[in-house]
Amino acid sequence: MSKWFFECMEAPLAPMSAGGLLVRLSAALILAGVMMVVYRLCHDSLSYSRKFNVTLMMLTLSSTVLLVLIQSKPVYSLGALGALSICRIRTNTRDPRDLGFVFWSLSIGISAALGSFAVGMAGTAVMGLVMLTLGRADRKRAALTMVVRGRKEKIGDVQAVFSGLSGSTVQSKNVFSDSFELVYRLSVPREEEEKLLLLFNDMEGVDGVNVLAPQTQVA
Repeated sequence: MSKWFFECMEAPLAPMSAGGLLVRLSAALILAGVMMVVYRLCHDSLSYSRKFNVTLMMLTLSSTVLLVLIQSKPVYSLGALGALSICRIRTNTRDPRDLGFVFWSLSIGISAALGSFAVGMAGTAVMGLVMLTLGRADRKRAALTMVVRGRKEKIGDVQAVFSGLSGSTVQSKNVFSDSFELVYRLSVPREEEEKLLLLFNDMEGVDGVNVLAPQTQVA
């Protein structure tokens, strides 16, 4: 039994034709392009990394080529695993979702190398739809932070403006001898944000208004 196993491992398989290799690389390239578009749409300007997006394309193509190579002789897979075990990836990702995109790129490369194009397309379509839906929900939940500073006697007028907003929550309230500082978390449309800025800018007794973007994990 063991002799038959090693004979099967050492027996070379039929080499893949140049046309077959080109088809697999083309399929991996197309599906990786879709993944790159989804990655860009799921990230804002602060968390998006163009270099990491290009790296996803490289991972897809390299995994396709690697699996095509070891298909020609199963025993080569042992050497490939030994070579890959030397690699250590210690790059910190900006967004925890980036790790999922890494596995997504590898799954595309494996499905393309095995010729399972239907599985690769179905997986890419479902994953892309899920990520776009969840990414849109995250952007809707993202809230801005508005800091208003002014004279102490105007704090009531400023609080009255925020109390009329359904998506406002007080985060901090600092009152000094002759001034105040209010920090509110806002979940309002961009048009409403612009109106608030103009309103506080024209309000007498308000010295300054700062708007902070939603918190973004940056490496």
